[in-house]
Amino acid sequence: MTADTRVALVTGSSRGIGAGIVRALAADGIRCVVNYVADPEGRNRADAESLAAETGAALVCECDVADHAAVGAMMRSIVEAVGGLDIVVANAGILRDRTLRKMTADDFRQVIDVNLGGTFNVVQHATTLLRPGGRIVTIGSVAGFQGFFGQGNYAASKAGIVALTKVAAREFARQGTTVNCVAPGFIATEILADMPADVTEKFRASIPLGRLGAVDDVVNAVTFLCSPRSGYVTGQVIHVNGGFAM
Repeated sequence: MTADTRVALVTGSSRGIGAGIVRALAADGIRCVVNYVADPEGRNRADAESLAAETGAALVCECDVADHAAVGAMMRSIVEAVGGLDIVVANAGILRDRTLRKMTADDFRQVIDVNLGGTFNVVQHATTLLRPGGRIVTIGSVAGFQGFFGQGNYAASKAGIVALTKVAAREFARQGTTVNCVAPGFIATEILADMPADVTEKFRASIPLGRLGAVDDVVNAVTFLCSPRSGYVTGQVIHVNGGFAM
């Protein structure tokens, strides 16, 4: 398929890395489905609609990816609106950092349900919509390999995404669909901006390339894996961390 007929779903794409991915795919002529989860302030919806207007998105879908039935309904709305999908980027995720001593069962369950369960829900439902030569990209994290203090839930969810990616790559290869994971390190996003300056500086100093990652650093890896150029790459984890973990 030519670029101007391809359709991509990017979950958790109202802002941050997800929004950056939508902008990059749209710049390549790919029609995007922007996904957000409802929040009490309505910020996610406003940001998603603004992004959709900016990029000429095919559709805006409110959906909590942790809800298996809701993801199914989102996929049906995508079929009705655009017929199918060529690219899926499972980007949606949350943080609930606490030490294991202080972490509640809900803290653990919510992160696993959204990050790992949500990736499963999206991948499982999307495979029936993906056209030949489809691309699936999941979003992991350096935390899934390093096990950072206070991230027992988040690190476990991201490590699980890596295993899920490899299984999916084997299972979907027969239909010509590639499945890969991008694992960012410390990226200058809204979440990192909320950290104390001394903590951020400590992270920066530990990175061999000497800087925090930019959203575009992650976006570039994702768009490569979404492109025809990556047709013989599947089941892989692309680390984007400036050399922090090798």
